Amino acid sequence: MSRRISHDVLTARNEVVAAPAARACEDHNFGLPPAIHLLTGAFFLGFVSVLCLALANASLAVPFGVFAAFIMAFFAVPAVFVKASPDKGAQALGWTDFLERGIDTEHGRCGGREATVLVLMLPAFIFLWAIAIATIVALV
Repeated sequence: MSRRISHDVLTARNEVVAAPAARACEDHNFGLPPAIHLLTGAFFLGFVSVLCLALANASLAVPFGVFAAFIMAFFAVPAVFVKASPDKGAQALGWTDFLERGIDTEHGRCGGREATVLVLMLPAFIFLWAIAIATIVALV
């Protein structure tokens, strides 16, 4: 059976501790401005669009539609997280603030321009890969 123990008794036993530190998941800001988020999504949707046009086939309409829907959901959910943040002060990082402050990476501090290149490099290469595939399909 449970019973209530007073705060004085818990303090006497040294069982009262400090409040836990703020958890990382309480910050719904991803540290990147919305422009980078939109560009990344545009590169991935461009990838699917280029392949859809290059490999135009009626039997591939549903798979490409599903790919596009998943990509849009993948980029819409984080945008909803930022909007639904319990701390209304933690909005998405502005472009000028991002360029001035940059971000912290595993290997140290990275300036805003370098971070932009690091974040957009892989989606750009994936988009260029789709263009290469479309070129090969067109030439064959």
